[in-house]
This record gives sequence, structure tokens and C-alpha cells, in this order.
Amino acid sequence: VYLKKMLILVLGLIFLPIQGFCQPLDIEPMSDKRPNILLLVADDLGYSDLGSFGGEINTPNLDQLANSGAKLTNFVAAPTCSPTRSMIMSGTYNHRAGLGAMAEWTAENQKDKPGYEGYLNDSVVSLPMLLRDSGYSTFIAGKWHLGMKPDQGPDKRGFDKSFVMLPGAGNHFSDRGFNPRLPKVPYRENGKQVSLPDSFYSTEFYTDKAIEYIDSAVENDSPFFGYVAYTAPHWPLQVPKKYSDKYIGKYDAGYESIRSQRLKNLVKQGILSPDVVPHSGSVCFDEWSELPEEKQKYQARLMEIYAGMVDALDDNIGRIIQHLENTGELDNTLIVFISDNGADARPSLGLGFENGYMAKEFDNTLNNIGKENSFVSYAGAWALVGSTPFRSHKGQPSEGGIRVPAILRFPSLIKGNTISREFMSVMDLMPTFLDVAGTTHPGAEYKGHKIWPVEGRSLLPHLSGEEPVVHSQPRYGFSIFKNQGLRVGDWKIIQLSEFTKPSWELYNLASDPGETSDLADKLPEKLQEMISEWETFTDTGIVVAEPNARAPNECQKI
Repeated sequence: VYLKKMLILVLGLIFLPIQGFCQPLDIEPMSDKRPNILLLVADDLGYSDLGSFGGEINTPNLDQLANSGAKLTNFVAAPTCSPTRSMIMSGTYNHRAGLGAMAEWTAENQKDKPGYEGYLNDSVVSLPMLLRDSGYSTFIAGKWHLGMKPDQGPDKRGFDKSFVMLPGAGNHFSDRGFNPRLPKVPYRENGKQVSLPDSFYSTEFYTDKAIEYIDSAVENDSPFFGYVAYTAPHWPLQVPKKYSDKYIGKYDAGYESIRSQRLKNLVKQGILSPDVVPHSGSVCFDEWSELPEEKQKYQARLMEIYAGMVDALDDNIGRIIQHLENTGELDNTLIVFISDNGADARPSLGLGFENGYMAKEFDNTLNNIGKENSFVSYAGAWALVGSTPFRSHKGQPSEGGIRVPAILRFPSLIKGNTISREFMSVMDLMPTFLDVAGTTHPGAEYKGHKIWPVEGRSLLPHLSGEEPVVHSQPRYGFSIFKNQGLRVGDWKIIQLSEFTKPSWELYNLASDPGETSDLADKLPEKLQEMISEWETFTDTGIVVAEPNARAPNECQKI
């Protein structure tokens, strides 16, 4: 499929004008080997954290990746991590793939329901399984979060080689757990439990493994699909001081100042329109000037450590890119970088509901945070900076919870310095990768077993200029914790669990991407139309969490 498309494109450029092209593409010569596919996923990275997406953090490698490829500015994930990962692996909705709710947060009325098993289920065929069937070497290094049991691991879902942390979070310097229920974080390599080396730092170690696995595929003269699922910058905020100390004093001006500058940068870079109205979110936290000096110092240090984690992430991704170039594989590799959801907001010390355990087991004093024996996060104010200009953060159906930075580089088909504002989602990644590999999804059956078909579409026809849009009428729904929402075209409704009697809110994302103006009362007919769309959408198998399900609040104060 892919090679056929490439032939048609090349011949069309030589002999005929192709409908839909704004200008001719510079098609690079193809390798004799089918293209490699490399998926890089950051954990809880905010929309505006990268330099190429308006941020002040030093990210030269990802910025260069964006400059030589396409920035996807309207790319969405699920509101939380494991649902997103199930959608990447399946090409369909998380509530079909087994992660309708996070395994750790499944409501009583969702348990034992189809699509809510808490692991990647057998109702879907996994992306690496199809690519391996097509002759690809497949590997994963990093976070799995799609099943804890031996028969639920990546080695059972199509990965030839795997080194993974099984749960959703863990210490970045060791396998030390963060609560009494999980005192030691489990790791597996190729399905077998393993211990970590003394020199372990998650971002560096996963990079080492990815390079090792790339070399194995190259030595075997095999195209590869690599999935590097970093756990940075997910809490706990931990990083070698050589990274965090680069940012000393950088955040002393406070979160309002940093957010204002990021907004200006996003407009200057052409990612946002000059007339965009950002969501204020001011009700969620005190103004920086109102914080005591001691609290300002602590909050600034938290952000210095976070920035250091993002810096280290970029540094190590640069190592992979350089290695691909050294081996001659870079320009024959489709590279995709995304975050798995919006910026996270948790109380600064620990996880809030385990403060007693955190105070006893970890040293979270100002001079110690960022080290292996500390456990801190940043709160809603900094998460809102990461979400600039959108509303709220991870765990919420607002744009701040689902809109993520995304970069795609494939020089043989996609011009550099491209910015796409078309709606795309993580479900589009599977059909894109299958398109590149020259294979297709089997549809409703795989090896005699009924499965869900893909919901996504390949991004290549749009990004190459062959088609003006990816989805003619975007339709994207989600339900997580007690929050739910649906987008149809430019219209979106959301319902938030923080209210005793939540009502639907209505927004037009074309004119109000910051979700600042609720139109529910002004446009009752449109609201009812969208509610009817939601009710139809729930027929896909959504089970809305019952009222007593525990869920994070939209406002996470410092």
C-alpha cells in the first residue's frame, strides 16, 4: 500500500498535476528496505513545554525534529495515560480495547464490563502484532501500563524485544515504590522479571535499550517498529542535578509570567491565532505575588526540576536521532513524538491522599527534592502553564487534558517546517504506521477471532498534500472517571464531575479553543443536538462511572 502510493505520488509529480497539492513535494529517494517506524512518547508533558511549542525549556533536538517535519497542533489523546496507550496499540477507542477506565480508578459499575478489563484485551489486534506479521522487528522500551500479569505483557502482544516498567509510575532512579501497596515497582525484559542496575535513570536507560534494539534490527537487515515510552516528566519529579540546576532562577518570576510568555511565543510561532483567548484558570490558585517567599522558592524549584526532566528527555531523544543518522537509518525512519495526555496537576507533596506515608518515607525538603529519596509533583498552577492556552489538565475532558504536542518527521513524503491545524488523534497512529509498512488492518477478524476495526485514518495523505483533511467531520468522545465529553466537527460538550449535579457545557473550538465561553444557555438547540450525539456515542460501549467513583478535581491548588 505504502510503496504503491509512493510510486503514484512520484509519477504524478513528474507527469501530471495531482489534485489537492498546494505545491510540488520534494520526494527523497527511497531505501531498498521498507521504512522504519519510531514512536516516542513523553509522559504528562504539557502542550507548551517544548521550545517548538512556545516553551522556554531547552529542547533543541525535538525542536529540530519539528523544524524538519510537521508540527501537529490539533492532535488529541485521552485524558489519562493508559487509555491513550490502549488507543495507540489498537487504533480504536480505549473503552473497546480494555482501558475504558484506568485499572487503578475503575468504578464498581464498570468492573467486569467488556472494554473495562484493565488491560489490553483480546477484542483488538495490537499494532506490533500486525507489524510483526508484516516482517517488522518490533520493540518497546519504557512504560507499558496495559496489564500487570505475565500473559498481559508486551511480549504477548507482538513485541519481539521489550524492557518495560509495568505500572503507571515509578521512581526514576530505582525500583522503589511510592505507596505501601506497591513497595517495589516491577520491571520485565522479554517477559522475565529483572532488577535494575545501580546507575539506573529511567530516561537514559530506556534510551540505551532502544539503541540496543535498533542495532539488533539493523544487524538483521530488518525494518523496525520501535516504541520508546518514556516515564518523564511524570511525577515523582526527579532528575540528575546537572539538568535541573541549568534552570536555577528561571522560574522566580512565577507561573503567570511564564504562561504569558509562552502564549506570546505560541502566537509568534504561528501555532496560535493572535486573537486566541486563553483560559484563565485563576480560581484554581493564588497569584504568585500572594505566596510567601518560602513557598515561592519551593514552587520555583519544583518547576526547575520539571524543566530538567524535559531537558534530559530531549537530550536522550537526541541520542537516538544521532544514532539513526550514524547507522544511515534516519531518513528512512518515520519518527512520531507525542505526549500521552495533558500536563498533570497533583498537590506538590506526594499524591495528596497518602501524605502521611510520603512524609514518613521521603525527604521533601527544599534542598532534597529532585533526588531519589524525594517524591514531589507540581500543582495546578504550573500544570496550567503547561496547558497554555487551554483549560485545565490531565484527567479532564477539556482541551488542556487531551490536546498534546505532536511532531511527525518523514522527509521522503513530508516537507519540513510544516504546521498542520487539522484535527488528529492517537487512533490515527496505527493506520498511519500500517500505511508506511505497506500493510492493512484486517478489519473485523484476525486469525479467526472477532476484533474491533480501527477508528483512525492514516495521516500521510493529508500531510503529503494529497488530501486537505484527515477527518472530514471529526468525531471524538471520551469518558474518564466521572468526566465525559464529545467533539463533533468544531463543537464540543463536556461534563465535569467536580459539581454535585454536573450539567453539560458547550463550546465552539474554532472560535474558542481555550473553552472560555460556555454557549449551553445561548444555544439550547445545539446543546440538545450534541447531547443526542453523545447518547448515540455511548452505544459504542461506554459505561459512565457511578457517582461515588473517586476522581481528581479540576482545581488542584498549591
